[in-house]
Parts: sequence; structure tokens; C-alpha cells
Amino acid sequence: MSRLTQRSLPAVLGGTLLSLFLISSPEGARAQGVGAVVPLPADMRAAGEKYLPGVIGDPVPAFTIDPSLATLSAGTRTYAVVSGNTDNNTEQHKITASDKPGQWRYTVGNRTVFLHEAKGESLSIVSEQDNDKGVLTRYSPAQPLLIAGMNAGDEKTMTLKVNVYDLDDPDDLEHSGTLDLTLTYVGAYKVTVPAGTFDAAMLRWTYKGKVGPASVDDIQVRFIAKDVGMVAAAEKLDVAAFLVYNDNSKVGKVLQQK
Repeated sequence: MSRLTQRSLPAVLGGTLLSLFLISSPEGARAQGVGAVVPLPADMRAAGEKYLPGVIGDPVPAFTIDPSLATLSAGTRTYAVVSGNTDNNTEQHKITASDKPGQWRYTVGNRTVFLHEAKGESLSIVSEQDNDKGVLTRYSPAQPLLIAGMNAGDEKTMTLKVNVYDLDDPDDLEHSGTLDLTLTYVGAYKVTVPAGTFDAAMLRWTYKGKVGPASVDDIQVRFIAKDVGMVAAAEKLDVAAFLVYNDNSKVGKVLQQK
């Protein structure tokens, strides 16, 4: 099973997890690099307790995002939903290989994320299919999930072209727009979930832009542990609704078992 399966996307999934964890340092400049210890500001801790209650602990020395974290294998993992407006208490995250090398499907309920794996380098979202909304969302360039070599304080910025198509008619472009994306390695923290306690890197995706009728200004956060993958996340419940209808529904989820 994939280390990423463990570290699931979902949503991934494309979505974004609201201005949940805005980064700031009490002293102004924040520590960077391997071994950096980055305190979690009080406002971020309060937001964490709202969406991931009892999960985020003290800061620990940050580690480099290792190429192995962006390595996938088929499997299924269970995450417990700990906050958010949803009837589900758990989520099954299933990852399967495509017929093409380096291509994978990551499925949670009625949503599937299509991934591209550049071995030892990166893992990215190429497109997302939402069966509930009946749409397929494509990103150009692909949206980064993990980039090998990142350390605490590192950022990657890019502008994504976003096209939203009707699932029943792939040539029917329903909405389009752009997203300015910044991926930040905030720092590392002790994270406690049902599967255990881990030292986990906190990665933050900041989105700004406009897709169809919706203006997007939001943040998504995931916690990634070595040899495990995603152990906790706060993210959008429905990516398509987030991108097109300004739906701010989001959930907190934690790894139930390794």
C-alpha cells in the first residue's frame, strides 16, 4: 500500500482547506531548513482544535520531504472524520494503478483524483472527477501534492489553468479560470491520531483565483509522516462545489490505522 494512500489526498483533493492555518511567527522571522523547530501560533492552534481536535501537538525538528514519500502502491486506508458537516464517520481511501506507468487513481466515495507520479521527484493531481456533481476538473500544469527535497520554510508557487467539463459530454466546457497556488512546508509537529503518534510535516496549499462564477481564496492543510504518509488533514468535502459554487464545507480527518 502506498505511503501516499496513507497520506491520502483527497481531497485531496483539489479542494482547499480554508484560511485555516495562516502562518506567522511570534518573532517575525521563522526558522527554516532541516531541523528547524517552527512554533505553531495561538490562532493556528485554535483553528486546529476546531477541525482536528486533540491532534496537533508540540513542534519537532523538521525533516526533508523524502522522495519515498511520493511513491505509490495500490491499497485502501481508513480515515476517521472528526469534524465537518458530513454524515460519514469514516472514509475509505482507495488507490489503484492505471494502465499507464506513473498514473494512479485515488478514490474517496464518489470522488476520484487522477495522479501523476514522477518517481523520486513529485506527486501531482492531473484531474478530479466528481460523480455527485457530474463534472471533471482538469489542471494545467498539474497541481503539486508532494515535491521531494522541500524543507521547512520552502515554498513553491504557480498559476494553474482550471477547466471544468460535463462528465456526460467531455467536450462540454462548463467553467474555466485560473488559480494562483502556493505550496508551503510550514514546519513539523507531533501529531496524535488513532493510528498512533507521529512526527509529521505540515504542508499548506494556498489558493487564490476565479473559476466560473466562483472566487477562490482558501487554504488546505495536510500532515505527512515518514514511512506512513498522510496522517491527518483538513480539506474540502466537495472539490467541485468549492471551485464552482463557493461552497466552504470542509472536514477534518485522521488516520484510523496504519
